[in-house]
Amino acid sequence: MKYFFTFLVTCLLPLSVALAQTKTISGRVTTAEDGEGLPGANVIVEGTSKGTTTDIEGNYSITLTPEENTLVFSFIGFQTQTIPVGNQSTIDVVMQTDAQTLEDVVVIGYGTVNKSDLTGSVSSVRGEDLTKVPAVSPTQALQGKVSGVQVTSTNGAPGSGTVVRIRGTGTFNNASPIYVVDGVILDNIDYLNSADIESMEVLKDASATAIYGSRGANGVVIVTTRQGARGQEGTTFNVTGEFSMQRMQRPIDLLNGPEFATVVNEIKPGTYNNVSAVPSTDWQDLLFRDAPIHNYQVSASGSTQKMQYYFGLGYFNQQGIIPKSSYERVTLKFNNTYNLADWARIGSNLSFTPYRQQNTRGNSPFVAYRSQPVVTPYQADGSYSVVPGVGNFLADIEYNNSFERGIRTVDNIYGELDLLEGLTLRTSFGVDMQYTKTESFTPVFFVSPQQQNDLNDLNKSYSDRVSWLWENTLNYRKELGRHRINAVVGYTMQESSSERFAAAGQDILRNDPDFWYLNPNNIVSTSIENTVDLSQNYAIMSYLARANYTFDNRYLFTATFRRDGSSKFSDNNRWGNFPSFAVGWNVINEAFMQEVPMLSNLKVRGSWGIIGNEKIDYNRQYSRVENGLAAVFGRGDMMYPGSTFGETGNPDLSWENTYQTDIGMEFGLFSNRLNVEVDYYNKRTEGILINLPVPGYLGNGDGATITYNAAEVLNRGFEYNVVWSGAANEFTYRIGTVGTTIHNEALKVFGTGGSGDRLFNGGITTATGPGLPLGAFYGYQVDGVFQTQEELNAYPHLSTAGVGDLRFVDTNADGVLNSDDRTYLGSPIPSFIYGLNMEFGWKGFDLTADFQGQTGNKIYNIKETVRPDLYNFEQHVINRWTGPGTSNTEPRATAGGYNWLPSSYFVQDGSYLRLRTLTLGYTLPEAIAQQAKMRSARVYLRGTNVFTLTKFTGYSPEVASSSSIDNGIDSGGNDSYPVSSIYSVGLNVTF
Repeated sequence: MKYFFTFLVTCLLPLSVALAQTKTISGRVTTAEDGEGLPGANVIVEGTSKGTTTDIEGNYSITLTPEENTLVFSFIGFQTQTIPVGNQSTIDVVMQTDAQTLEDVVVIGYGTVNKSDLTGSVSSVRGEDLTKVPAVSPTQALQGKVSGVQVTSTNGAPGSGTVVRIRGTGTFNNASPIYVVDGVILDNIDYLNSADIESMEVLKDASATAIYGSRGANGVVIVTTRQGARGQEGTTFNVTGEFSMQRMQRPIDLLNGPEFATVVNEIKPGTYNNVSAVPSTDWQDLLFRDAPIHNYQVSASGSTQKMQYYFGLGYFNQQGIIPKSSYERVTLKFNNTYNLADWARIGSNLSFTPYRQQNTRGNSPFVAYRSQPVVTPYQADGSYSVVPGVGNFLADIEYNNSFERGIRTVDNIYGELDLLEGLTLRTSFGVDMQYTKTESFTPVFFVSPQQQNDLNDLNKSYSDRVSWLWENTLNYRKELGRHRINAVVGYTMQESSSERFAAAGQDILRNDPDFWYLNPNNIVSTSIENTVDLSQNYAIMSYLARANYTFDNRYLFTATFRRDGSSKFSDNNRWGNFPSFAVGWNVINEAFMQEVPMLSNLKVRGSWGIIGNEKIDYNRQYSRVENGLAAVFGRGDMMYPGSTFGETGNPDLSWENTYQTDIGMEFGLFSNRLNVEVDYYNKRTEGILINLPVPGYLGNGDGATITYNAAEVLNRGFEYNVVWSGAANEFTYRIGTVGTTIHNEALKVFGTGGSGDRLFNGGITTATGPGLPLGAFYGYQVDGVFQTQEELNAYPHLSTAGVGDLRFVDTNADGVLNSDDRTYLGSPIPSFIYGLNMEFGWKGFDLTADFQGQTGNKIYNIKETVRPDLYNFEQHVINRWTGPGTSNTEPRATAGGYNWLPSSYFVQDGSYLRLRTLTLGYTLPEAIAQQAKMRSARVYLRGTNVFTLTKFTGYSPEVASSSSIDNGIDSGGNDSYPVSSIYSVGLNVTF
């Protein structure tokens, strides 16, 4: 921490300078069309970030130093004007309409398009918004910012990622979107530093994603990293330093020692003779700690007559709130474009990211949750106490030595030739290289017979993955009178190969990390075992085309086509075609709309298309043979070695196809102070790939499966994006809200829509079938607690039920309670996700608040299915049934398993509202910054995950799983690392 304060003092030291002489310029900004004042227009000092915005009447006032001689006036939809100040004290400006201003350009696949010409559903996020969250993955900053996008943190461990879903979940397999970073197609962007990102565009409908064909069904996120600005002579330096502290946000309310002893005595009378005298250990308090985060970046950008460049260097170090968990990363980013001539350019976008992660083992949060509070952590001699059932997690942490190290390099080298006016040829070659090494070492230790390690053991693995992408495109942009054409055709090839080697050994010669290698000479008494050596290869070839046509700035048409060939499928199904069509109408440009002055924008659009998903295992078309089988043939007991099919291949596998329809409307009011965008989407995915069991009598081994295109899923809903912005005197504000409704439903599972067409997963906790959402919670519906023996005798029940136990509903009313009475208990998928984002500014101060939440989903709190005489329990058991009339919601305390059956008792409301970030900042006056040889300086305080409102009793209502059909289950396993509250102080300086 001392390094951070040294950094802070060093940067602020030059600020002890006198304020230079200033002068005030004022005036009014109006529109040429009606002469009305233009509220919210930007008034910026040229070459700086200093500025203000006009008030509701279009008036402005700005204070300048003698060196500040030029003002720049701009507003979306109007031509930017640059005006010298001279000796003027009043400058009035008339803004001219410009339908093709630079601010309207949207990045889409293989090109850009004017926002007014866009027919697809695309949402954009500014780079500065991504840096508001101290997170490893930039995708975490999308929470509550983009309609149609659900982002869930996998857990709160250092270095953990996110699960991203765009417009629902439409597959049983990998439902994550693809990411396109500076033209390179990737599976994730966890390696990127948010400070290096210029913008992120989320492509959602078929018109926007069909250009990516077989990989567009789950949505596409396009990331554009920062570049040097053309015409910006010299170099701009930016330095940011941020220090944060993390704190456990929501400990679970558990029983204390006397409360636990009282419950156990009801189950086993006499276990604790003096309940009030038992210890009361808060195991969560022993586990969690406050932990720091260091986050620093420095960047340099600029241009010359021949070149634009950007260099970024970042350092991120996060210590976990659980000891021996951490994540450390260095990011290096270098982008450059070199102009060979007016008609030729070459460039490169390079990222280099080494990292080191330490992982806690032993499911420590879950063990702390279950540990008996009547046990002290240490014995009188200082050794670890024996914790019944789960072991002492403090010992697990001490002996934990689990690390992951890796390097990821992503680069895209490209060249562009302007062949004719408006016609550009581009070729690019991108690579994504990943190297990962993991190792875990456990020394010899003894806590109890159930918690010990007789021989030290070492596990190591190495993996390499290399993917290259060669793309060639021809872009054509031309405007002929009232006709505007924006088209692209292209050809791409991509190949990916990966290798993995893993091995383990015991009785390593020494515990010293320098001896953590698997060498027969380094192993005392046992050999190397559990050796795994895997190699996989995959390739895809594609042809693509898109044409966007605009007539008279009013009527829009887009046609897109992509043809993909993938090595994941056999020859008869290797190629797939993915078309889309879209139309739009800029109603605002019709003559009759001139009579509606309050409307500044109105557009309607619609699209339809087919997009695919080929995210399956590489070799599911082939059968896999496994050795090691032995069986008796003929007479006698002689065993003969043999082989069997481990997996049965299916040469008829094909793509999952998603048919998507989108209808949208955009409108702006009051010179675009109020902007609204509304979409209706309908996504039906057919031919979903599903693994079905193969009977052993066909010669297959245990657990063998075969993959079929057998299921069908529907997602539909509405999404909106509303932004209200304006200014009054020196006060500016921007308030935005986004929201999405999601209706998720399985239409078919095993190829039919029958009532028996149902897939169970997670034991019998979840089910997926026609009419149900994916991974629906499934079990008995609870209808109170049996109060008396007479009530128990009169009501259908299982034979193991007793008075004080949960009363399950006889759903089919046949008078018998059995597994046929299990029913739908709720969906893990929210029916509504939303966000609220507010920004305020006044005289250099800025205040932002970002809220995010969801409703309509359930969480299965399966970690509560424990024996209350052996493990601790949540506080609500205090209200348990202890006699007739005492409780009709909480069952009696019992060691039996009846009340642990999957039921609605364990299903909780997963809705929540979270204050995601709250930031207060101050930007120093331009005059002071310039006197200190700085362009700008800003200090800020920020809180992240400030509070969460929810009825869920677990650590966090964000319960994520990479599985689409086994989601929303709080098992207390490795994903139970709690999300923490983070409090930060930071400084940003530009030179």
